[in-house]
Amino acid sequence: MKQYYYLLDTNILGSLAELKVGGSSPECKALEKHWNTLPKDTKIFLCPITIGEVEYGLRVGPYDKPEQHKLARQTLSAFPLLNIDDNIARDYYADLRAKLFIKYGPKNRKRGNYNKRIEEWRDPTTSKLLQIQENDLWIAAVAMAHNLILVTHDKMNAIKSIEGLDLQFENWLI
Repeated sequence: MKQYYYLLDTNILGSLAELKVGGSSPECKALEKHWNTLPKDTKIFLCPITIGEVEYGLRVGPYDKPEQHKLARQTLSAFPLLNIDDNIARDYYADLRAKLFIKYGPKNRKRGNYNKRIEEWRDPTTSKLLQIQENDLWIAAVAMAHNLILVTHDKMNAIKSIEGLDLQFENWLI
């Protein structure tokens, strides 16, 4: 039997935390169904970016349910954490961002005369924003570095368009 290794994106963790407190949204039901079909030897990981995003959400959100915050943190601590090191930064993140820049970055690249923030880049064919956040690049880079399937509810079409088979995606919320 083939073993599968996954990296969970923040939006999957949010639905998982919701499911653990009895959530019954369509996303929770889809996640529960998928979760229950995973083989017992499946390995699921987190990265520091997802921890930071969840902690940020807990700190700026309403703090009227401390038990839910505690449960969210317990959910996070149940998964092994993969660190981000200079290898991931240099060989995966930088490469991924450079490929995106070459394909989608501004064509007029006079020094300092263009948007350097990936959130501002547009698809040159459609002029639509790429809908990528910087944290998405880091999460994808961690998945690539460890050869993990990235479980996300985000479309990440721009990343998919440049990485092809080097990065696999699954969406457990549909």
